[in-house]
Amino acid sequence: MPRSRPAAATAVAPAAHLATAPAAAVRSPGGAAASRLSPRQLRLIAAVAAEGSLHRAARSLGTSQPAASMLLHAAESLLGQPLFARDRRGARPTRFGRAVIERLAVAMAELDLIDAAVRDQGRPLLRIGAIPRALQWLLPRALARLLRQEPTLRVSVEEGPALGLLDALSAGSLDAVVGREPPASSRQEAEPLVVERLLEERTVVVSGLRTAPAPGSARAAVPLARLRERDWVLPPAGSHGRALIDSAFLGAGLEPLLPRVESASYASNLAMAAEGGLLTLAPESAVRSPELAGRIRIVRVRPALPASPVCLVHRATGIHLGALGSLRAALRAAAQDPPRPGGPA
Repeated sequence: MPRSRPAAATAVAPAAHLATAPAAAVRSPGGAAASRLSPRQLRLIAAVAAEGSLHRAARSLGTSQPAASMLLHAAESLLGQPLFARDRRGARPTRFGRAVIERLAVAMAELDLIDAAVRDQGRPLLRIGAIPRALQWLLPRALARLLRQEPTLRVSVEEGPALGLLDALSAGSLDAVVGREPPASSRQEAEPLVVERLLEERTVVVSGLRTAPAPGSARAAVPLARLRERDWVLPPAGSHGRALIDSAFLGAGLEPLLPRVESASYASNLAMAAEGGLLTLAPESAVRSPELAGRIRIVRVRPALPASPVCLVHRATGIHLGALGSLRAALRAAAQDPPRPGGPA
């Protein structure tokens, strides 16, 4: 079984919305004055934007409306422009205010992290999002190395679909994502993202052997047309894996598959394929599970499915996090030593 291919360690996606220059979270609107806003002012601006009313914002923060009004006026004086148009119906962001608020989510997330660091006696927290493919072996191996090197570091891992994790990264609720390269259409206006390809891994078609023989032989490639009438368990529509198999069938001049079962979990899909003799697709590393030995087989298809890149993605301003640099080094080391063919994932 071919090994996963490490990608060039320093590759950065060339799309126009990606960049490597750091940018402050609330720096551009208002120039350098924005960097002098106090945490209380930042929290008030965020609360007014969320509540749509200075009165409700003051109540949510546990302060009086006159005190909140004075604090907001001081912030607007510092920035040189009004942030909200206020009337009897409430407070609506001005055009300038919207530009500030767009960047405010990341700043607020950073303030929450500072509060957490104080509460947790300075033990840093690294928040990582990961797609299921990255959790097969790449991130677990990297974290094992990282935790040995950083004895005080705490780590939070959130598993999810690639686009949802990228949204969380842009909003400041994640520090890094180990997932797919952001699509060129998802422009990050508030802050650019830095992308590094770590490796590429094949997605393979897999057949369960319990109730039906696998199509073809272990060596001969099977045309996709021969697989249309078999029962499949596939990821849901809109997922990366589903798009991959749909594109393969469309490219061969065939209608996309209508699966018997839809399930988002690679592990569950492989188990269902093994029990029911179904076809499915999975990252090549996921097929190596010892529990599935003798119960499934990779089906070579013609044309073969393309390899999928796994990337490290973080905000440009996140590069100052020491733990992020350590994670990057650990991921690169793990990517250079993928599981051996036939061994455990």
